[in-house]
Amino acid sequence: MKRGGLFSIVFLLAAGLLPNGLAQEYTQWHLPEGATARLGKGEINDVKFSLDGNRLAVATDIGVWLYNAHTGAEIALIKVQPHGIKTANAIAFAPDSTTLAVGNWFPGGAVELWDTATREHLAIMEGDIGSVQALEFSADGRMLACASWEKIVKYHLWEVATGREVLSFTKPQNLIPHNKGALVLSRDTHSVASTDMDVVRIWEVAAEELRHTLEGNGNLALALAFSPDGKTLAGGFMTIRLWDTETGTERSKLDGHTDLIDAITFSPDAKNLASADATGKIILWHLNSRSQKQKSTLPSLLRSITGDKPSKTKDKRKNRTLVGHMLPIEALDFSADSKTLVSGSRDGTAIVWDAETGNPLFTLAGHTGSVKALRFLENGKTLISIGTDCTLRVWETDTGNQQLIPMKHKRSVSCMTFSTDCKTAAIGGRGNDVHLWSVDIQRFVATFETNHTRSMTTLAFSPDDKILASGSPDGTVELWDVPNHRRFSILENHTGSIRDMAFSADGRKFASASKDGIVHLWDRHTEKKTPLLTAPNSGVEALAFSPDSSMLISARRDGVIQLWDANTHQHIADFIDAKGLVKVLAFSPDGGTVVSGLHRGLIRLWDVDTRALSHEIRTGDAAWLTKLIFTPDGKTLVSGSSEGTILVWDLEHITRR
Repeated sequence: MKRGGLFSIVFLLAAGLLPNGLAQEYTQWHLPEGATARLGKGEINDVKFSLDGNRLAVATDIGVWLYNAHTGAEIALIKVQPHGIKTANAIAFAPDSTTLAVGNWFPGGAVELWDTATREHLAIMEGDIGSVQALEFSADGRMLACASWEKIVKYHLWEVATGREVLSFTKPQNLIPHNKGALVLSRDTHSVASTDMDVVRIWEVAAEELRHTLEGNGNLALALAFSPDGKTLAGGFMTIRLWDTETGTERSKLDGHTDLIDAITFSPDAKNLASADATGKIILWHLNSRSQKQKSTLPSLLRSITGDKPSKTKDKRKNRTLVGHMLPIEALDFSADSKTLVSGSRDGTAIVWDAETGNPLFTLAGHTGSVKALRFLENGKTLISIGTDCTLRVWETDTGNQQLIPMKHKRSVSCMTFSTDCKTAAIGGRGNDVHLWSVDIQRFVATFETNHTRSMTTLAFSPDDKILASGSPDGTVELWDVPNHRRFSILENHTGSIRDMAFSADGRKFASASKDGIVHLWDRHTEKKTPLLTAPNSGVEALAFSPDSSMLISARRDGVIQLWDANTHQHIADFIDAKGLVKVLAFSPDGGTVVSGLHRGLIRLWDVDTRALSHEIRTGDAAWLTKLIFTPDGKTLVSGSSEGTILVWDLEHITRR
């Protein structure tokens, strides 16, 4: 590895240009056997204050993190997965501020109850539950309501003490995929509202009937929220509409957002409404204010929600715009006293705000998005990563401390990679452009406008960092001259989506793998292309060259890992990985071990000489493995996952088992 990347990052640390490292005791919580640290906390799905205002819960893909709501200090991690929850998608505190309900995202879902004081698992609620979108306890804490979706809207109501299902019903309804705000419960658990973007429906639970169908001219609402008394429903697309839930009539509009609205919530006192859009901007609406453009004035609306009498004193409070997030907001929640707001974003942070002033109080960091790229620096202890939260992170693997470098890339990301010298990150967005970001000067320095007709799936730098390859589902690979910012070749040999690409360590060879079941091996000096036929009916998901460039491994979708002679192009052997779909491959630095990463968090180590499985590692998580890399000395393995965490593995300990 070149020294430039290490020098530039160390220089940034020494110069104080990065935020101070955080004490990371939480990196040791709930580690699987053989792991020495967990870096990152998982992607944020939901945020909730306890009713007493002392705790803040953040639901992620690996469990629920509990924080001190006054200081932001980590209290605990509730690892829900061993009990059936795969991804904590929706959470709710009971009125006792101790019991927490957790619902998962996957179809055929589950709802669990946990004691947040003792971290004990209390119960699993029974029923045919879909992907959980919303949970609410009744005011007395005796009942728990759940709204879920699995091609139809499902409603369940349980008695908390016994777990007995009191009521359930299903209704046909399309929803906006992966948008939790598209299905919401009223706080009294008596109503359910849903949106498919063009039509909003309000259901009466007790009667199991549709109360209102709200329609417009399309693009009506992406996110919904009930007022505390359930008499008003807010829905946002780019404009927020407020409907009377008893009559179904529209009361007012709130204009101020310039992008799609992702999340909405009312304050418990009903005097404020918070809304967030795809840019990460939050507007805190004071419902008695006229400071934003509104279709009608709102004193009457405020009185209808709160029951307050008209005030003779003019309320001079203004709506506030809260800026602090770089990516869309997943969830919003007010504290019970309405004085504090928390926002959880895809940028990996949850920010706690003063709802009166709009000032940030503190930020909960480390909630990383899906890990897209990993690389060790020369010292073997410093790790750099980037993910879908568009933040470059510098980790000290022995302490868990991290430094953050926001990349300020606000578009969705499909693939990322690091240059060999760690000085450049390449980002493929959900479009046709590749963006190059400089670690040294911390900004984007180039954009490559590709001819791909679909969003890219993979990127790869050559060892000398002079060539960047981009692959797309359209079956094409483009090769770019990085120093001169120009495309010099388009490879159109594949008939299926490009799944992975790799350069050999000597820089002479380039391989691409596709869903068409063929690996193409290209000699950069002779420009000869050789197809390696892996299987006619099984696509290829992953590739890796050996450190000496003599061998190539490829993983088929049917679980077979194939070993090839990269010089003669002959098939050498197969590793039969019957445990599932292999998503990522890597060689150890000495070339003696092949490591494969599967779905459901399974890592397998293979002996290259004997072709035998030597060891198996279980991460304990349900996510896909996205990256596997070794330290230069081969003693440590690091795995990155789609849930946004990085695990550091002690291979000497694992191989002694």
